[in-house]
Amino acid sequence: RVQPETPVESQDRDQFQTPNYATDLIVPFIPRTPNRNNCIWEPCCGENEKMAGRLWHHGYGIIASDLCNGEKYNALTWIPEHNWACAITNPPFSLKAKIVKRFIQLDKPFAFLVPGDWSRWIIDAISISGCQMLVPSRRINYITPTGKSGKESAAQFHSVWLTRYFNLLHAITFVELSKEMMLNI
Repeated sequence: RVQPETPVESQDRDQFQTPNYATDLIVPFIPRTPNRNNCIWEPCCGENEKMAGRLWHHGYGIIASDLCNGEKYNALTWIPEHNWACAITNPPFSLKAKIVKRFIQLDKPFAFLVPGDWSRWIIDAISISGCQMLVPSRRINYITPTGKSGKESAAQFHSVWLTRYFNLLHAITFVELSKEMMLNI
């Protein structure tokens, strides 16, 4: 089943939450302008707002919205009125390419956690639109809709942070993700 352009309900496969350690990987690379007054927009926060909470923990102001809160806050059509410096999210699996294309058009910094495959849209994002990848050394084990994590929810694919205007030194930058770091769920 294909998710509609403007979703009104989530698909089960879109409800996986991001563990803290995955968010922690991108924090050192966030452009330094976001603070409590100039926020990070987390446009696909889901019901638990886990990533938004982790960014708040690191001292950033947050605008949290979700695609399924109705059309008013849908990241495919809506832009916050409050000043925001960049967007950071784990977009729904079924809409990841659409979300990336939308934010390339908005021409603001972003970091999105996406599957680390070489789909055409990822190749275009890097080769045409100037995106870069932050690649963890291990797979990220997402938190399932039933709350499973770690060894109980081993990822079937590698994830990367696809970024734009985060000023990574290379088109592809590798970052260590140790087993100890992965304990911080």
